[in-house]
Amino acid sequence: MTTLKARSRTSGKANALRREGLVPAVIYGPTVDSTPIVIDRKNLRSLFAKITRSSRIDLSIKDGKKAKKLDVFIKAIQYDAITDEPIHVDFYHPDSGHPLKLHIPIKIVGESPGVKEGGVLNVLFRTVRVHGLPKDIPALITIDIGDLGQGEAIRVRDLDFGEVKPLLAPERALVTIVAPRRAEEVPVAAEEELEAVEEEAAAEEGPVGGETTAEETGAKSSKED
Repeated sequence: MTTLKARSRTSGKANALRREGLVPAVIYGPTVDSTPIVIDRKNLRSLFAKITRSSRIDLSIKDGKKAKKLDVFIKAIQYDAITDEPIHVDFYHPDSGHPLKLHIPIKIVGESPGVKEGGVLNVLFRTVRVHGLPKDIPALITIDIGDLGQGEAIRVRDLDFGEVKPLLAPERALVTIVAPRRAEEVPVAAEEELEAVEEEAAAEEGPVGGETTAEETGAKSSKED
């Protein structure tokens, strides 16, 4: 896990903290009370450069002379509309014994023979929603297209998700190589795939087995000034 340092926040206006180069944040989850903290903006930028939204983070929180560590996921990030700098972050601390649902980013690697022959790479999904224990959630799903020819696809069933379960049908195509003459059909195909996924996600709403998930917990972050 990537480590991030923070300190507890007991007072101070959010805007004043930001002028000091600090970013207000909050931690919450099923086993912790909502806890306001602050993080150095430079450390936060460095963190964002090397993680994904599904990466687990080892958050080290200093409170006076005391310190504690929590493993967390990033739940939400607020950005300044003009500077695009982060101005607030919500961190979620999961119950380690209960599974949760998260969207895992997809990374495409390799050079497709089908593309070299003039085909078009059609990426139908940028993320895959999975269900599993926090310790088993991957930061990335890597798809190697090095052997993919024209008219071929890589489907959910073709990938190893380890200990987590993908919440997409096994036959769902994630990437395809489309022949040049069908290039104009790519947006339509992608739209149909995404509509199908939204329908599947709606049908699967709610935690599996009645367990609490990061996306469906009732915990709420504190409001900023």
